[in-house]
Amino acid sequence: MDVNVLIIGLGPAGATVLSKLAQIVGSEKSILAIDHRAKPGFPVQCGEFMPSPEEMASLMPAVPNSREFFAFDEQYISQRTKTISFVSPQGKVIQTPFEGYSLHRGKWITDLIETGKKKGAEVWTSACAVNMENTRITIVQSDKTQIQINPQVIVGADGVNSKIAQWIGLNEKRSDKDYVIVKQHVMTNIDTDYDPTDIQMFFGDKYSPGAYSWIIPKNNNTVNVGAGVRIPMLRGKMNVSKALTNLIEEHPTASQILKGARIDKTIAGVVPVGLPFQNTVDVKSQSLLVGDAASQIVSSVGGGIPPSMVAGSIAATTIADFLDGTCSLTEYQTRWWKSMLNVLIKSYKLRQFFDKISSGRDSRIQWYMNRLKSGDINKVVHCAVPWKVTLAYPFVRYLNWIIT
Repeated sequence: MDVNVLIIGLGPAGATVLSKLAQIVGSEKSILAIDHRAKPGFPVQCGEFMPSPEEMASLMPAVPNSREFFAFDEQYISQRTKTISFVSPQGKVIQTPFEGYSLHRGKWITDLIETGKKKGAEVWTSACAVNMENTRITIVQSDKTQIQINPQVIVGADGVNSKIAQWIGLNEKRSDKDYVIVKQHVMTNIDTDYDPTDIQMFFGDKYSPGAYSWIIPKNNNTVNVGAGVRIPMLRGKMNVSKALTNLIEEHPTASQILKGARIDKTIAGVVPVGLPFQNTVDVKSQSLLVGDAASQIVSSVGGGIPPSMVAGSIAATTIADFLDGTCSLTEYQTRWWKSMLNVLIKSYKLRQFFDKISSGRDSRIQWYMNRLKSGDINKVVHCAVPWKVTLAYPFVRYLNWIIT
Protein backbone atom coordinates (compact mmCIF):
# COMPACT_ATOMS: atom_id res chain seq x y z
CA MET A 1 0.00 0.00 0.00
CA ASP A 2 1.50 3.30 -1.09
CA VAL A 3 0.84 6.53 0.83
CA ASN A 4 2.33 9.99 0.72
CA VAL A 5 2.58 10.32 4.51
CA LEU A 6 2.53 7.75 7.31
CA ILE A 7 2.09 9.13 10.85
CA ILE A 8 2.92 6.68 13.64
CA GLY A 9 1.44 7.64 17.00
CA LEU A 10 -1.52 9.91 17.74
CA GLY A 11 -0.66 11.71 20.94
CA PRO A 12 -0.53 15.52 20.96
CA ALA A 13 2.33 15.65 18.42
CA GLY A 14 1.03 13.08 15.93
CA ALA A 15 -2.57 14.30 16.14
CA THR A 16 -1.40 17.87 15.50
CA VAL A 17 0.56 16.76 12.42
CA LEU A 18 -2.46 14.83 11.16
CA SER A 19 -4.98 17.63 11.65
CA LYS A 20 -2.89 20.46 10.21
CA LEU A 21 -1.41 18.48 7.31
CA ALA A 22 -4.83 17.19 6.27
CA GLN A 23 -6.19 20.74 6.36
CA ILE A 24 -3.33 21.92 4.11
CA VAL A 25 -3.29 19.12 1.50
CA GLY A 26 -6.86 17.81 1.75
CA SER A 27 -7.49 14.73 -0.35
CA GLU A 28 -4.81 15.66 -2.89
CA LYS A 29 -2.25 13.66 -0.90
CA SER A 30 -2.78 10.36 0.90
CA ILE A 31 -2.25 10.41 4.66
CA LEU A 32 -2.38 7.33 6.89
CA ALA A 33 -2.14 7.70 10.67
CA ILE A 34 -1.96 4.77 13.06
CA ASP A 35 -2.06 4.33 16.84
CA HIS A 36 -1.68 1.22 18.98
CA ARG A 37 -4.61 2.21 21.19
CA ALA A 38 -8.24 1.44 20.38
CA LYS A 39 -9.08 5.06 21.23
CA PRO A 40 -6.14 7.43 20.70
CA GLY A 41 -5.81 9.99 23.47
CA PHE A 42 -7.15 7.61 26.12
CA PRO A 43 -6.17 6.89 28.77
CA VAL A 44 -4.84 10.42 29.21
CA GLN A 45 -1.08 10.19 29.81
CA CYS A 46 -0.25 13.48 31.54
CA GLY A 47 -1.27 16.06 34.13
CA GLU A 48 -3.18 17.96 31.38
CA PHE A 49 -1.92 21.39 32.49
CA MET A 50 -1.41 24.09 29.89
CA PRO A 51 -0.12 27.64 30.51
CA SER A 52 -2.38 30.41 29.27
CA PRO A 53 -1.75 31.91 25.80
CA GLU A 54 -0.24 34.98 27.48
CA GLU A 55 2.17 32.85 29.51
CA MET A 56 3.06 30.81 26.41
CA ALA A 57 3.79 34.02 24.50
CA SER A 58 6.31 34.82 27.22
CA LEU A 59 7.76 31.31 27.33
CA MET A 60 7.96 30.79 23.54
CA PRO A 61 8.12 34.27 21.99
CA ALA A 62 9.63 32.95 18.75
CA VAL A 63 6.44 31.04 17.87
CA PRO A 64 4.58 33.21 15.32
CA ASN A 65 1.28 34.61 16.62
CA SER A 66 1.90 32.69 19.83
CA ARG A 67 -1.17 33.96 21.72
CA GLU A 68 -3.49 32.76 18.98
CA PHE A 69 -1.49 29.59 18.36
CA PHE A 70 -1.72 28.39 21.98
CA ALA A 71 -5.35 29.40 22.56
CA PHE A 72 -7.73 26.50 23.22
CA ASP A 73 -11.45 26.54 22.53
CA GLU A 74 -13.56 26.64 25.71
CA GLN A 75 -14.83 23.09 25.12
CA TYR A 76 -11.33 21.76 25.84
CA ILE A 77 -10.79 23.70 29.06
CA SER A 78 -11.62 21.78 32.21
CA GLN A 79 -10.52 24.29 34.86
CA ARG A 80 -8.84 27.69 34.74
CA THR A 81 -6.03 28.26 37.22
CA LYS A 82 -4.41 31.46 38.51
CA THR A 83 -1.41 30.41 40.61
CA ILE A 84 1.28 27.78 41.12
CA SER A 85 2.43 26.83 44.62
CA PHE A 86 5.79 25.21 45.32
CA VAL A 87 5.67 23.17 48.55
CA SER A 88 9.02 22.41 50.21
CA PRO A 89 9.92 19.14 52.00
CA GLN A 90 9.07 20.78 55.35
CA GLY A 91 5.83 22.31 54.10
CA LYS A 92 6.82 25.87 53.22
CA VAL A 93 4.47 27.14 50.50
CA ILE A 94 5.68 29.67 47.92
CA GLN A 95 2.88 30.79 45.64
CA THR A 96 3.30 32.78 42.44
CA PRO A 97 0.86 34.12 39.81
CA PHE A 98 0.82 31.95 36.69
CA GLU A 99 -2.36 31.63 34.67
CA GLY A 100 -3.26 28.44 32.88
CA TYR A 101 -5.84 25.70 32.65
CA SER A 102 -6.24 21.97 32.79
CA LEU A 103 -7.38 20.40 29.55
CA HIS A 104 -9.81 17.77 28.39
CA ARG A 105 -6.77 16.39 26.59
CA GLY A 106 -8.46 13.25 25.35
CA LYS A 107 -11.33 15.18 23.75
CA TRP A 108 -8.89 17.62 22.14
CA ILE A 109 -6.88 14.79 20.57
CA THR A 110 -10.07 13.02 19.44
CA ASP A 111 -11.25 16.15 17.67
CA LEU A 112 -7.86 16.73 16.01
CA ILE A 113 -8.08 13.20 14.62
CA GLU A 114 -11.66 13.72 13.46
CA THR A 115 -10.61 16.90 11.65
CA GLY A 116 -7.92 14.94 9.83
CA LYS A 117 -10.39 12.23 8.82
CA LYS A 118 -12.94 14.73 7.57
CA LYS A 119 -10.26 16.26 5.33
CA GLY A 120 -9.51 12.89 3.75
CA ALA A 121 -6.89 11.22 5.97
CA GLU A 122 -7.19 7.57 6.89
CA VAL A 123 -6.78 6.50 10.53
CA TRP A 124 -6.14 2.99 11.83
CA THR A 125 -6.50 2.28 15.53
CA SER A 126 -5.30 -0.81 17.42
CA ALA A 127 -2.51 -0.93 14.85
CA CYS A 128 1.23 -1.20 15.52
CA ALA A 129 4.32 -0.64 13.41
CA VAL A 130 6.44 -3.76 13.97
CA ASN A 131 9.20 -3.59 11.38
CA MET A 132 10.94 -1.29 8.94
CA GLU A 133 12.91 -2.48 5.92
CA ASN A 134 14.39 0.33 3.87
CA THR A 135 11.37 2.66 3.86
CA ARG A 136 8.72 -0.06 3.99
CA ILE A 137 6.82 -0.26 7.28
CA THR A 138 5.01 -3.40 8.40
CA ILE A 139 1.77 -2.67 10.26
CA VAL A 140 -0.03 -5.29 12.35
CA GLN A 141 -3.72 -4.66 12.97
CA SER A 142 -5.81 -5.94 15.87
CA ASP A 143 -6.92 -9.03 13.92
CA LYS A 144 -3.22 -9.89 13.35
CA THR A 145 -3.39 -8.86 9.70
CA GLN A 146 -0.01 -7.62 8.44
CA ILE A 147 0.06 -4.84 5.87
CA GLN A 148 3.10 -3.41 4.11
CA ILE A 149 3.09 0.38 3.82
CA ASN A 150 5.32 2.25 1.38
CA PRO A 151 5.26 5.89 2.54
CA GLN A 152 6.90 8.86 0.86
CA VAL A 153 7.31 10.52 4.29
CA ILE A 154 7.35 8.90 7.74
CA VAL A 155 6.44 10.82 10.91
CA GLY A 156 7.69 9.23 14.12
CA ALA A 157 5.33 10.45 16.84
CA ASP A 158 5.49 7.23 18.83
CA GLY A 159 6.70 8.65 22.13
CA VAL A 160 9.53 7.78 24.48
CA ASN A 161 11.72 4.94 23.20
CA SER A 162 10.38 5.56 19.71
CA LYS A 163 10.66 2.57 17.38
CA ILE A 164 10.96 4.91 14.42
CA ALA A 165 13.89 6.73 16.04
CA GLN A 166 15.61 3.38 16.58
CA TRP A 167 14.92 2.10 13.07
CA ILE A 168 16.23 5.23 11.33
CA GLY A 169 19.21 5.58 13.68
CA LEU A 170 18.26 8.88 15.32
CA ASN A 171 17.76 7.59 18.86
CA GLU A 172 20.38 8.83 21.29
CA LYS A 173 21.87 7.08 24.30
CA ARG A 174 20.58 8.81 27.41
CA SER A 175 21.28 8.63 31.14
CA ASP A 176 18.64 7.46 33.62
CA LYS A 177 18.70 11.05 34.88
CA ASP A 178 17.08 12.07 31.60
CA TYR A 179 13.85 10.19 32.32
CA VAL A 180 11.16 10.63 34.95
CA ILE A 181 8.94 7.70 35.87
CA VAL A 182 5.45 9.00 36.62
CA LYS A 183 2.24 7.65 38.10
CA GLN A 184 -1.00 9.57 38.39
CA HIS A 185 -4.49 9.11 39.82
CA VAL A 186 -7.60 10.99 38.83
CA MET A 187 -9.26 11.56 42.21
CA THR A 188 -12.73 12.87 43.04
CA ASN A 189 -14.60 13.94 46.19
CA ILE A 190 -11.95 16.52 47.05
CA ASP A 191 -12.00 18.56 50.28
CA THR A 192 -14.31 21.55 49.89
CA ASP A 193 -11.66 23.95 51.25
CA TYR A 194 -9.33 23.18 48.34
CA ASP A 195 -8.60 26.07 45.96
CA PRO A 196 -9.30 24.78 42.42
CA THR A 197 -7.44 27.69 40.85
CA ASP A 198 -4.06 26.72 42.35
CA ILE A 199 -1.59 24.17 40.91
CA GLN A 200 0.48 22.57 43.67
CA MET A 201 3.96 21.09 43.19
CA PHE A 202 5.54 19.08 46.01
CA PHE A 203 9.24 18.39 46.53
CA GLY A 204 11.14 15.94 48.72
CA ASP A 205 12.67 12.46 48.80
CA LYS A 206 9.54 10.98 50.34
CA TYR A 207 7.20 12.28 47.65
CA SER A 208 9.20 12.87 44.46
CA PRO A 209 12.92 11.98 44.58
CA GLY A 210 14.67 13.77 41.73
CA ALA A 211 11.48 15.35 40.38
CA TYR A 212 8.21 16.70 41.82
CA SER A 213 4.70 15.54 42.65
CA TRP A 214 1.57 17.49 41.83
CA ILE A 215 -2.08 18.23 42.38
CA ILE A 216 -3.69 19.74 39.28
CA PRO A 217 -7.38 20.64 39.57
CA LYS A 218 -9.79 19.50 36.87
CA ASN A 219 -12.82 21.11 38.55
CA ASN A 220 -14.07 21.92 42.05
CA ASN A 221 -14.30 18.24 42.94
CA THR A 222 -11.73 16.41 40.78
CA VAL A 223 -7.93 16.58 40.53
CA ASN A 224 -5.01 14.90 38.80
CA VAL A 225 -2.66 13.69 41.55
CA GLY A 226 0.71 12.42 40.44
CA ALA A 227 4.29 11.70 41.42
CA GLY A 228 7.50 11.67 39.42
CA VAL A 229 10.78 9.99 40.33
CA ARG A 230 14.18 9.56 38.71
CA ILE A 231 15.96 6.27 39.21
CA PRO A 232 19.42 7.67 40.20
CA MET A 233 17.77 9.61 43.05
CA LEU A 234 15.86 6.66 44.51
CA ARG A 235 17.02 5.32 47.85
CA GLY A 236 16.12 2.11 49.63
CA LYS A 237 12.77 0.62 48.64
CA MET A 238 11.35 3.85 47.23
CA ASN A 239 9.58 3.72 43.85
CA VAL A 240 6.99 5.83 42.07
CA SER A 241 4.02 3.96 43.57
CA LYS A 242 5.39 4.44 47.08
CA ALA A 243 6.06 8.14 46.39
CA LEU A 244 2.47 8.67 45.22
CA THR A 245 1.05 6.79 48.21
CA ASN A 246 3.22 8.86 50.57
CA LEU A 247 1.93 12.07 48.99
CA ILE A 248 -1.71 11.06 49.34
CA GLU A 249 -1.51 9.53 52.80
CA GLU A 250 1.32 11.32 54.62
CA HIS A 251 2.07 14.74 53.18
CA PRO A 252 0.77 17.34 55.67
CA THR A 253 -0.87 19.46 52.96
CA ALA A 254 -1.81 16.95 50.26
CA SER A 255 -3.21 14.36 52.67
CA GLN A 256 -5.71 16.91 54.01
CA ILE A 257 -6.85 17.91 50.54
CA LEU A 258 -7.21 14.28 49.48
CA LYS A 259 -8.68 12.91 52.71
CA GLY A 260 -11.88 11.10 51.77
CA ALA A 261 -11.15 11.34 48.03
CA ARG A 262 -11.50 8.27 45.84
CA ILE A 263 -9.40 7.09 42.91
CA ASP A 264 -11.28 6.95 39.59
CA LYS A 265 -8.42 6.19 37.18
CA THR A 266 -4.70 5.48 37.27
CA ILE A 267 -2.02 5.86 34.60
CA ALA A 268 1.75 5.45 34.57
CA GLY A 269 4.51 6.19 32.11
CA VAL A 270 7.91 7.67 31.39
CA VAL A 271 8.66 11.32 30.55
CA PRO A 272 11.91 12.36 28.83
CA VAL A 273 13.59 15.31 30.57
CA GLY A 274 16.85 15.53 28.63
CA LEU A 275 17.86 17.79 25.77
CA PRO A 276 15.99 17.42 22.47
CA PHE A 277 17.64 15.06 19.99
CA GLN A 278 20.40 16.73 17.99
CA ASN A 279 18.98 15.39 14.73
CA THR A 280 15.27 14.90 14.11
CA VAL A 281 15.31 14.28 10.35
CA ASP A 282 16.64 11.30 8.38
CA VAL A 283 16.92 12.19 4.71
CA LYS A 284 17.62 8.62 3.56
CA SER A 285 14.28 7.30 4.81
CA GLN A 286 12.51 10.69 4.52
CA SER A 287 11.52 10.45 8.17
CA LEU A 288 11.18 12.98 10.96
CA LEU A 289 10.53 12.83 14.70
CA VAL A 290 8.08 14.93 16.71
CA GLY A 291 7.16 15.32 20.37
CA ASP A 292 8.45 12.90 22.98
CA ALA A 293 9.96 10.76 20.22
CA ALA A 294 12.43 13.64 19.68
CA SER A 295 12.65 14.54 23.39
CA GLN A 296 11.04 17.89 22.58
CA ILE A 297 10.03 18.79 26.12
CA VAL A 298 10.25 21.57 28.69
CA SER A 299 12.42 19.38 30.89
CA SER A 300 12.40 21.52 34.05
CA VAL A 301 8.70 20.70 34.51
CA GLY A 302 8.19 17.79 32.10
CA GLY A 303 5.84 19.88 29.92
CA GLY A 304 5.19 18.12 26.62
CA ILE A 305 1.98 19.54 25.15
CA PRO A 306 3.27 22.98 24.02
CA PRO A 307 6.44 21.63 22.29
CA SER A 308 4.36 18.88 20.65
CA MET A 309 1.94 21.47 19.29
CA VAL A 310 4.79 23.58 17.88
CA ALA A 311 6.74 20.66 16.44
CA GLY A 312 3.61 19.02 15.04
CA SER A 313 2.49 22.20 13.31
CA ILE A 314 5.94 22.84 11.85
CA ALA A 315 6.22 19.22 10.72
CA ALA A 316 2.88 19.50 8.90
CA THR A 317 3.77 22.68 7.00
CA THR A 318 7.23 21.35 6.15
CA ILE A 319 5.86 18.06 4.84
CA ALA A 320 3.32 19.93 2.72
CA ASP A 321 6.10 22.08 1.27
CA PHE A 322 8.24 18.98 0.68
CA LEU A 323 5.43 17.20 -1.16
CA ASP A 324 5.02 20.30 -3.33
CA GLY A 325 8.74 20.21 -4.09
CA THR A 326 9.49 23.58 -2.50
CA CYS A 327 11.79 22.45 0.33
CA SER A 328 13.75 19.59 1.85
CA LEU A 329 12.51 17.76 4.96
CA THR A 330 15.62 19.07 6.71
CA GLU A 331 13.83 22.42 6.81
CA TYR A 332 11.74 20.93 9.64
CA GLN A 333 14.77 20.91 11.94
CA THR A 334 15.69 24.49 11.03
CA ARG A 335 12.15 25.71 11.64
CA TRP A 336 11.49 24.07 15.00
CA TRP A 337 14.93 25.08 16.28
CA LYS A 338 14.09 28.69 15.46
CA SER A 339 10.72 28.51 17.21
CA MET A 340 11.58 26.74 20.47
CA LEU A 341 15.10 25.34 20.80
CA ASN A 342 16.15 28.21 23.05
CA VAL A 343 13.46 27.60 25.68
CA LEU A 344 14.04 23.82 25.64
CA ILE A 345 17.76 24.34 26.29
CA LYS A 346 17.05 26.90 29.04
CA SER A 347 14.65 24.50 30.76
CA TYR A 348 17.19 21.67 30.57
CA LYS A 349 19.92 23.86 32.07
CA LEU A 350 17.51 24.88 34.81
CA ARG A 351 16.84 21.23 35.61
CA GLN A 352 20.58 20.52 35.75
CA PHE A 353 21.12 23.62 37.88
CA PHE A 354 18.68 22.51 40.55
CA ASP A 355 20.01 18.95 40.43
CA LYS A 356 23.38 20.32 41.39
CA ILE A 357 22.28 22.59 44.21
CA SER A 358 19.96 20.04 45.81
CA SER A 359 21.92 16.84 45.12
CA GLY A 360 18.67 15.02 45.84
CA ARG A 361 18.67 15.85 49.55
CA ASP A 362 15.69 17.33 51.36
CA SER A 363 17.84 19.43 53.70
CA ARG A 364 19.43 21.17 50.74
CA ILE A 365 16.15 21.65 48.89
CA GLN A 366 14.66 23.14 52.05
CA TRP A 367 17.64 25.45 52.66
CA TYR A 368 17.39 26.98 49.18
CA MET A 369 13.58 27.17 49.21
CA ASN A 370 13.68 28.98 52.55
CA ARG A 371 15.47 31.78 50.73
CA LEU A 372 13.13 32.00 47.75
CA LYS A 373 10.09 34.26 47.40
CA SER A 374 7.16 34.47 45.01
CA GLY A 375 9.13 36.48 42.43
CA ASP A 376 11.91 33.89 42.43
CA ILE A 377 9.46 31.07 41.80
CA ASN A 378 7.91 33.10 38.99
CA LYS A 379 11.29 33.14 37.29
CA VAL A 380 11.60 29.37 37.72
CA VAL A 381 8.23 28.64 36.07
CA HIS A 382 9.34 30.90 33.21
CA CYS A 383 12.51 28.78 32.78
CA ALA A 384 14.84 31.34 34.36
CA VAL A 385 17.19 31.07 37.34
CA PRO A 386 16.53 33.54 40.23
CA TRP A 387 19.41 36.00 40.65
CA LYS A 388 20.05 35.02 44.26
CA VAL A 389 20.47 31.38 43.23
CA THR A 390 22.81 32.45 40.43
CA LEU A 391 24.92 34.37 42.96
CA ALA A 392 25.08 31.33 45.22
CA TYR A 393 26.00 28.94 42.41
CA PRO A 394 29.82 29.42 42.56
CA PHE A 395 29.66 28.45 46.22
CA VAL A 396 27.35 25.45 45.81
CA ARG A 397 30.10 22.95 46.53
CA TYR A 398 30.84 24.57 49.89
CA LEU A 399 27.19 25.24 50.74
CA ASN A 400 26.25 21.64 50.07
CA TRP A 401 29.09 20.50 52.32
CA ILE A 402 27.75 22.71 55.13
CA ILE A 403 24.08 21.82 54.55
CA THR A 404 23.93 18.16 55.52
